Amino acid sequence: MLYPGKLLVIILLFLFVNAFSQNQRFVYEYQYIPDSANLESKKSELMYLDIMPKFSKYYSRETFKNDSVAQAILDKQMKATGKIENIPQLAASKSNTVKYTVIKDYSESKQLFVTRMGRTKYNVSDNRLMQWSVHLEKNTVKGYNVQKATADFGGRKWTAWFCADIPVQDGPYKFRGLPGMILKIEDSTGSHSFTLVGIKKLSDQEIEKISPTGNFVFDFGDKMDIDLDQYKQLFLESRKDPAKSLKITLHDLDKVNMNGTMVDKSAYIREREMQMKKTIKEDNNNIELDLLQ
Repeated sequence: MLYPGKLLVIILLFLFVNAFSQNQRFVYEYQYIPDSANLESKKSELMYLDIMPKFSKYYSRETFKNDSVAQAILDKQMKATGKIENIPQLAASKSNTVKYTVIKDYSESKQLFVTRMGRTKYNVSDNRLMQWSVHLEKNTVKGYNVQKATADFGGRKWTAWFCADIPVQDGPYKFRGLPGMILKIEDSTGSHSFTLVGIKKLSDQEIEKISPTGNFVFDFGDKMDIDLDQYKQLFLESRKDPAKSLKITLHDLDKVNMNGTMVDKSAYIREREMQMKKTIKEDNNNIELDLLQ
Protein backbone atom coordinates (compact mmCIF):
# COMPACT_ATOMS: atom_id res chain seq x y z
CA MET A 1 0.00 0.00 0.00
CA LEU A 2 1.30 3.47 -0.92
CA TYR A 3 0.94 6.19 1.69
CA PRO A 4 -0.14 9.66 0.46
CA GLY A 5 3.32 11.12 1.05
CA LYS A 6 5.08 8.40 -0.91
CA LEU A 7 2.50 8.61 -3.70
CA LEU A 8 3.06 12.36 -3.96
CA VAL A 9 6.83 11.85 -4.20
CA ILE A 10 6.37 9.30 -7.01
CA ILE A 11 4.01 11.62 -8.91
CA LEU A 12 6.37 14.59 -8.55
CA LEU A 13 9.33 12.46 -9.62
CA PHE A 14 7.47 11.28 -12.72
CA LEU A 15 6.48 14.84 -13.62
CA PHE A 16 10.06 16.02 -13.11
CA VAL A 17 11.55 13.29 -15.30
CA ASN A 18 8.86 13.77 -17.94
CA ALA A 19 9.47 17.53 -17.97
CA PHE A 20 13.21 16.86 -18.23
CA SER A 21 12.55 14.81 -21.37
CA GLN A 22 10.70 17.65 -23.12
CA ASN A 23 12.41 20.32 -25.21
CA GLN A 24 15.50 18.15 -25.39
CA ARG A 25 17.67 17.22 -28.35
CA PHE A 26 18.90 13.62 -28.34
CA VAL A 27 21.91 13.28 -30.64
CA TYR A 28 22.62 9.88 -32.19
CA GLU A 29 25.46 8.57 -34.29
CA TYR A 30 23.89 6.72 -37.19
CA GLN A 31 26.23 4.21 -38.86
CA TYR A 32 25.08 2.40 -41.97
CA ILE A 33 26.39 0.32 -44.87
CA PRO A 34 24.63 1.46 -48.07
CA ASP A 35 26.18 -1.23 -50.30
CA SER A 36 25.85 -4.78 -48.95
CA ALA A 37 28.51 -5.93 -51.45
CA ASN A 38 31.04 -3.45 -50.07
CA LEU A 39 31.41 -3.52 -46.29
CA GLU A 40 33.99 -0.74 -46.55
CA SER A 41 31.23 1.60 -47.72
CA LYS A 42 30.14 2.24 -44.13
CA LYS A 43 29.03 5.82 -43.48
CA SER A 44 28.42 7.75 -40.30
CA GLU A 45 26.15 10.71 -39.67
CA LEU A 46 24.93 12.59 -36.62
CA MET A 47 21.15 12.67 -36.29
CA TYR A 48 18.93 14.90 -34.15
CA LEU A 49 15.82 13.72 -32.32
CA ASP A 50 14.07 16.78 -30.88
CA ILE A 51 11.56 15.88 -28.19
CA MET A 52 8.79 18.44 -27.79
CA PRO A 53 5.70 18.25 -25.52
CA LYS A 54 3.36 17.16 -28.35
CA PHE A 55 5.65 15.76 -31.04
CA SER A 56 9.17 14.72 -31.94
CA LYS A 57 11.25 15.46 -35.02
CA TYR A 58 14.12 13.30 -36.30
CA TYR A 59 16.50 14.63 -38.95
CA SER A 60 20.12 14.88 -40.07
CA ARG A 61 22.41 17.43 -38.46
CA GLU A 62 24.25 17.91 -41.77
CA THR A 63 21.06 18.59 -43.70
CA PHE A 64 19.98 21.03 -40.98
CA LYS A 65 23.35 22.83 -41.04
CA ASN A 66 23.36 22.96 -44.83
CA ASP A 67 19.87 24.41 -45.00
CA SER A 68 20.66 26.91 -42.23
CA VAL A 69 23.60 28.26 -44.26
CA ALA A 70 21.43 28.32 -47.39
CA GLN A 71 18.72 30.22 -45.51
CA ALA A 72 21.25 32.88 -44.48
CA ILE A 73 22.33 33.26 -48.13
CA LEU A 74 18.73 33.56 -49.32
CA ASP A 75 17.92 36.10 -46.58
CA LYS A 76 20.94 38.16 -47.66
CA GLN A 77 19.78 38.08 -51.28
CA MET A 78 16.26 39.18 -50.33
CA LYS A 79 17.58 42.01 -48.15
CA ALA A 80 19.95 43.27 -50.85
CA THR A 81 17.81 42.92 -53.98
CA GLY A 82 14.29 42.11 -52.84
CA LYS A 83 14.34 38.82 -54.72
CA ILE A 84 16.06 35.44 -54.83
CA GLU A 85 18.63 35.58 -57.60
CA ASN A 86 19.86 32.00 -57.32
CA ILE A 87 19.42 29.03 -55.03
CA PRO A 88 22.74 28.08 -53.40
CA GLN A 89 23.98 24.57 -54.05
CA LEU A 90 26.13 23.68 -51.06
CA ALA A 91 28.47 20.71 -50.87
CA ALA A 92 26.45 18.87 -48.25
CA SER A 93 23.34 18.99 -50.45
CA LYS A 94 25.19 17.01 -53.12
CA SER A 95 26.59 14.35 -50.81
CA ASN A 96 24.85 11.17 -49.76
CA THR A 97 23.50 12.54 -46.50
CA VAL A 98 20.22 11.50 -44.89
CA LYS A 99 17.65 13.95 -46.23
CA TYR A 100 14.39 12.57 -44.85
CA THR A 101 12.58 13.63 -41.67
CA VAL A 102 10.46 11.54 -39.30
CA ILE A 103 7.77 13.33 -37.29
CA LYS A 104 5.87 11.56 -34.52
CA ASP A 105 2.67 13.22 -33.30
CA TYR A 106 2.21 12.23 -29.65
CA SER A 107 -1.32 13.63 -29.29
CA GLU A 108 -2.77 11.60 -32.18
CA SER A 109 -0.25 8.72 -32.23
CA LYS A 110 0.55 9.47 -35.86
CA GLN A 111 3.86 9.20 -37.64
CA LEU A 112 5.00 10.90 -40.84
CA PHE A 113 8.00 10.03 -42.97
CA VAL A 114 8.80 13.20 -44.93
CA THR A 115 10.92 12.78 -48.05
CA ARG A 116 11.40 14.20 -51.52
CA MET A 117 11.50 12.62 -54.96
CA GLY A 118 12.18 15.11 -57.72
CA ARG A 119 10.26 18.32 -57.07
CA THR A 120 7.60 16.68 -54.94
CA LYS A 121 7.71 16.47 -51.16
CA TYR A 122 5.84 13.44 -49.83
CA ASN A 123 4.31 13.21 -46.37
CA VAL A 124 4.13 9.45 -45.96
CA SER A 125 1.73 8.24 -43.27
CA ASP A 126 3.28 5.27 -41.46
CA ASN A 127 1.43 4.29 -38.30
CA ARG A 128 2.74 0.74 -37.96
CA LEU A 129 3.12 -0.36 -34.35
CA MET A 130 6.19 -2.39 -33.43
CA GLN A 131 5.76 -5.65 -31.55
CA TRP A 132 8.55 -5.56 -28.97
CA SER A 133 9.83 -8.40 -26.81
CA VAL A 134 11.38 -7.01 -23.62
CA HIS A 135 14.25 -9.04 -22.11
CA LEU A 136 15.77 -9.13 -18.62
CA GLU A 137 19.26 -8.23 -19.85
CA LYS A 138 20.47 -4.78 -18.77
CA ASN A 139 23.40 -2.54 -19.62
CA THR A 140 24.43 1.12 -19.69
CA VAL A 141 24.60 3.65 -22.54
CA LYS A 142 26.34 6.99 -21.88
CA GLY A 143 25.88 6.39 -18.15
CA TYR A 144 22.14 5.65 -18.41
CA ASN A 145 20.72 2.31 -17.27
CA VAL A 146 19.11 0.52 -20.21
CA GLN A 147 17.23 -2.70 -20.85
CA LYS A 148 17.20 -4.94 -23.90
CA ALA A 149 14.27 -5.35 -26.29
CA THR A 150 13.94 -6.96 -29.72
CA ALA A 151 11.57 -6.58 -32.66
CA ASP A 152 11.19 -7.28 -36.38
CA PHE A 153 10.69 -4.19 -38.51
CA GLY A 154 11.18 -3.30 -42.16
CA GLY A 155 12.53 -6.72 -43.08
CA ARG A 156 15.20 -6.65 -40.36
CA LYS A 157 15.65 -7.97 -36.83
CA TRP A 158 16.47 -5.22 -34.35
CA THR A 159 17.97 -5.16 -30.85
CA ALA A 160 17.22 -2.02 -28.85
CA TRP A 161 18.37 -0.71 -25.48
CA PHE A 162 15.84 1.58 -23.81
CA CYS A 163 16.02 3.75 -20.69
CA ALA A 164 12.95 3.57 -18.43
CA ASP A 165 14.30 6.55 -16.45
CA ILE A 166 13.46 8.70 -19.49
CA PRO A 167 9.72 7.95 -19.80
CA VAL A 168 9.24 8.85 -23.46
CA GLN A 169 8.17 6.08 -25.82
CA ASP A 170 10.36 7.27 -28.65
CA GLY A 171 13.70 6.69 -30.35
CA PRO A 172 15.66 7.40 -33.52
CA TYR A 173 14.12 6.97 -36.98
CA LYS A 174 10.66 5.28 -36.72
CA PHE A 175 11.47 3.28 -33.59
CA ARG A 176 9.03 3.81 -30.72
CA GLY A 177 6.66 2.06 -28.35
CA LEU A 178 8.98 0.90 -25.55
CA PRO A 179 8.49 2.06 -21.91
CA GLY A 180 11.40 4.46 -22.16
CA MET A 181 13.63 6.28 -24.61
CA ILE A 182 15.63 4.09 -27.01
CA LEU A 183 19.28 5.05 -26.59
CA LYS A 184 20.81 2.39 -28.81
CA ILE A 185 19.48 0.11 -31.53
CA GLU A 186 21.13 -2.09 -34.18
CA ASP A 187 19.97 -4.59 -36.78
CA SER A 188 21.19 -8.20 -36.69
CA THR A 189 23.50 -7.77 -39.70
CA GLY A 190 25.27 -4.73 -38.30
CA SER A 191 24.25 -2.75 -41.38
CA HIS A 192 22.39 -0.04 -39.47
CA SER A 193 22.96 1.18 -35.91
CA PHE A 194 22.00 4.20 -33.83
CA THR A 195 23.84 5.10 -30.63
CA LEU A 196 23.20 8.06 -28.33
CA VAL A 197 26.17 10.43 -28.13
CA GLY A 198 24.62 13.27 -26.16
CA ILE A 199 21.57 15.12 -24.85
CA LYS A 200 21.12 18.87 -25.08
CA LYS A 201 18.43 21.17 -23.68
CA LEU A 202 16.98 23.28 -26.47
CA SER A 203 17.13 27.05 -26.13
CA ASP A 204 14.01 29.20 -26.48
CA GLN A 205 15.26 30.38 -29.89
CA GLU A 206 15.73 26.79 -31.08
CA ILE A 207 12.31 25.75 -29.79
CA GLU A 208 10.65 28.55 -31.78
CA LYS A 209 12.13 27.19 -35.01
CA ILE A 210 11.01 23.59 -34.49
CA SER A 211 7.70 22.91 -36.20
CA PRO A 212 5.80 19.63 -36.67
CA THR A 213 5.07 20.61 -40.28
CA GLY A 214 7.97 22.78 -41.47
CA ASN A 215 10.76 20.88 -43.19
CA PHE A 216 13.78 23.15 -43.61
CA VAL A 217 14.50 25.80 -46.22
CA PHE A 218 13.92 24.16 -49.56
CA ASP A 219 10.24 23.50 -49.05
CA PHE A 220 9.60 24.08 -52.77
CA GLY A 221 7.62 22.23 -55.39
CA ASP A 222 4.50 20.13 -54.99
CA LYS A 223 3.43 18.53 -51.73
CA MET A 224 1.50 15.28 -51.49
CA ASP A 225 0.10 13.20 -48.63
CA ILE A 226 0.33 9.47 -49.34
CA ASP A 227 0.22 6.16 -47.47
CA LEU A 228 3.00 3.60 -47.14
CA ASP A 229 1.85 1.41 -50.05
CA GLN A 230 1.73 4.40 -52.39
CA TYR A 231 5.21 5.45 -51.28
CA LYS A 232 6.64 1.99 -51.88
CA GLN A 233 5.29 2.03 -55.44
CA LEU A 234 6.78 5.47 -56.11
CA PHE A 235 10.07 4.46 -54.47
CA LEU A 236 10.47 1.43 -56.74
CA GLU A 237 9.48 3.43 -59.82
CA SER A 238 12.08 6.10 -59.01
CA ARG A 239 14.77 3.42 -58.81
CA LYS A 240 13.78 2.04 -62.22
CA ASP A 241 13.68 5.46 -63.89
CA PRO A 242 15.67 7.88 -61.68
CA ALA A 243 15.83 10.65 -64.30
CA LYS A 244 12.07 10.81 -64.90
CA SER A 245 11.56 13.94 -62.81
CA LEU A 246 14.60 15.61 -64.39
CA LYS A 247 13.28 14.92 -67.89
CA ILE A 248 9.95 16.52 -66.98
CA THR A 249 11.61 19.56 -65.41
CA LEU A 250 13.86 20.19 -68.43
CA HIS A 251 11.22 19.34 -71.03
CA ASP A 252 11.01 22.83 -72.58
CA LEU A 253 14.77 23.51 -72.63
CA ASP A 254 17.35 22.84 -75.32
CA LYS A 255 20.43 23.81 -73.29
CA VAL A 256 21.28 23.43 -69.61
CA ASN A 257 23.67 25.51 -67.52
CA MET A 258 26.26 23.07 -66.18
CA ASN A 259 28.88 24.74 -63.98
CA GLY A 260 28.65 27.96 -65.97
CA THR A 261 28.69 26.27 -69.40
CA MET A 262 25.60 25.77 -71.55
CA VAL A 263 25.43 22.13 -72.65
CA ASP A 264 23.01 20.06 -74.71
CA LYS A 265 20.03 18.96 -72.64
CA SER A 266 20.10 15.35 -73.87
CA ALA A 267 23.79 14.98 -73.04
CA TYR A 268 23.21 16.47 -69.61
CA ILE A 269 20.32 14.10 -68.87
CA ARG A 270 22.32 11.06 -70.05
CA GLU A 271 25.20 11.97 -67.75
CA ARG A 272 22.92 12.61 -64.76
CA GLU A 273 21.03 9.37 -65.43
CA MET A 274 24.27 7.37 -65.44
CA GLN A 275 25.27 8.95 -62.13
CA MET A 276 21.86 8.24 -60.61
CA LYS A 277 21.87 4.60 -61.70
CA LYS A 278 25.37 4.12 -60.29
CA THR A 279 24.25 5.61 -56.96
CA ILE A 280 21.18 3.36 -56.88
CA LYS A 281 23.25 0.26 -57.64
CA GLU A 282 25.50 1.06 -54.67
CA ASP A 283 22.51 1.85 -52.44
CA ASN A 284 21.05 -1.65 -52.08
CA ASN A 285 20.98 -2.04 -48.29
CA ASN A 286 18.06 0.18 -47.32
CA ILE A 287 17.22 0.49 -43.64
CA GLU A 288 13.82 -0.98 -44.54
CA LEU A 289 14.77 -3.90 -46.76
CA ASP A 290 11.18 -4.77 -47.57
CA LEU A 291 10.90 -1.52 -49.57
CA LEU A 292 13.19 -3.10 -52.17
CA GLN A 293 11.03 -6.21 -52.58
